[in-house]
Amino acid sequence: MGFFSWTTADTNESIPSVHSNRSTQTVYLLQPNGRPPIEEECYEGYGVFGGQDAYEWLARQNAEALGIDLSGLDFDDVRSVGIEMFFDMDVPVPLKFSFNPKAVYEDLPASESCPNQGFFYDDDEEEDDDENPFIIPDGEPEDDEDEDDY
Repeated sequence: MGFFSWTTADTNESIPSVHSNRSTQTVYLLQPNGRPPIEEECYEGYGVFGGQDAYEWLARQNAEALGIDLSGLDFDDVRSVGIEMFFDMDVPVPLKFSFNPKAVYEDLPASESCPNQGFFYDDDEEEDDDENPFIIPDGEPEDDEDEDDY
């Protein structure tokens, strides 16, 4: 299984995995109806927040409202239903994540799938190209007539 992630519902920021080149921070799977958020201090990149699989959570939160019977299904099957819900269905209780533990579920839109999968970032947060001595600013070194002088 590869890495995957979401963006936060309130700031639209990627939730990076601990294996990425980005610094990580505590992220929360928000819950409706005043229930406390599920805290994840170190996201591993596989959809588990505080021991709770996000797709399983999604399936269980929405099954009854959508007329889906999850009884008799094992974890993998319930998770598969949650994946289908996320990508193919309009659900009444969508996934919502935030870096803010006080964020209110009902005040926010659904989180979206992270295009970088929480891992594959185009930029490198740890290395700024302006400070990289191996990148020539204009692409070509300047011709120096006195090149042999040193």
